[in-house]
Amino acid sequence: MIFSIQTYLEDYFNRRGLGDPDQYAVALARLYDRERHGKTAPAFLAAMKRIRTAFYRRNDDIQRDRFEGKLLTVLDSRFKKKDSSTSQRQSQKELKPPASA
Repeated sequence: MIFSIQTYLEDYFNRRGLGDPDQYAVALARLYDRERHGKTAPAFLAAMKRIRTAFYRRNDDIQRDRFEGKLLTVLDSRFKKKDSSTSQRQSQKELKPPASA
């Protein structure tokens, strides 16, 4: 999964004409794959901000906060799995036969 996210980010950066001098796409792909599930958007954005990178110095025409928010939206629309609803969880439990004692 990390490779898919990394490739998507690299293509996204290339389409926008952005340089990636220190493999920010790799670091972000790892972070997204490992920590996105179960975190709120503000919590994950805070984790993104902790990535040390020269990406934003190289591409000084973009604002980091706005760009990271947009990146998260794009990544979520492409890669984030939807949580199943509680009604689906209950129906799956109902399908199981009761345990015999």
